Amino acid sequence: MTVRPHLRRPEILDAQLAQCVRGSNGFTRGAVAALRWLTAGGPGPLTGALATTLDAQSIDHELAMAQVFMSGPASTGREYAQGVEHALHWAESTTSGPPVSAEDGPTQGRGRSRRRK
Repeated sequence: MTVRPHLRRPEILDAQLAQCVRGSNGFTRGAVAALRWLTAGGPGPLTGALATTLDAQSIDHELAMAQVFMSGPASTGREYAQGVEHALHWAESTTSGPPVSAEDGPTQGRGRSRRRK
């Protein structure tokens, strides 16, 4: 059974995507990739998997891959993975603060949040 994700309204996702595009660091590039994936489809931002339908399982796979990058050795991909993770959590309304990096704006709400089971 396919479980459809509960995402913020498309116009809200589009507005945040437009805001994130202005950033130039790894975090905002990851957030942009995640938001584009949610709004336009295509390969997952971290897994590269092409889902036929965007469902909760596809998002969970991307979040799991983000955790792999973030728990591994320090690398340039870590900030990108953090941006992907935060954007996906924000899009699902599991965190309140929109995806912005410390360089680009306030970090309110950028903590870990509880995932649905």
